[in-house]
Amino acid sequence: MRASRIQYGSMIGICSPSHVADYYDYQRQIEEMRSKGFRVKEADNLYKNTYGYAATPEERAADFNQLVCDPEVEMIIFGGGEGANELLPHIDFESIKRNPKRICSYSDGTFLL
Repeated sequence: MRASRIQYGSMIGICSPSHVADYYDYQRQIEEMRSKGFRVKEADNLYKNTYGYAATPEERAADFNQLVCDPEVEMIIFGGGEGANELLPHIDFESIKRNPKRICSYSDGTFLL
C-alpha cells in the first residue's frame, strides 16, 4: 500500500513519546513546516516534563492517541529518545485502525511504528 502525498495546507501533528520537547527548538521546526505551507498541531502534553526526562507514559500516549483520532491530522511526526515502549499498554490500537495516518519517526520512536 502506498499513501498519497500530503498536500500544502495539510495538518501535521507533533507529539513527543520519547523525550522532553524543548519549546524553543520545536518552535523553530514548527515555523519551518509552516513556511513550507503546512499547518501544525502540537499535542496537549508536548512540553510536559513530569518525570524530568519526559511526561508520564499516560500523558505521552494521550498525545499520540489525540493526534491519531484528530480528523484534521494527516501525518504524525515525532523524534527519538527513550521510553516509547512504556506507551504500548496505553495506545488505542482500534483508533489507529479506524484513523490510518502517516506516522514518521526515528530511533526510539520506531518502537511505536
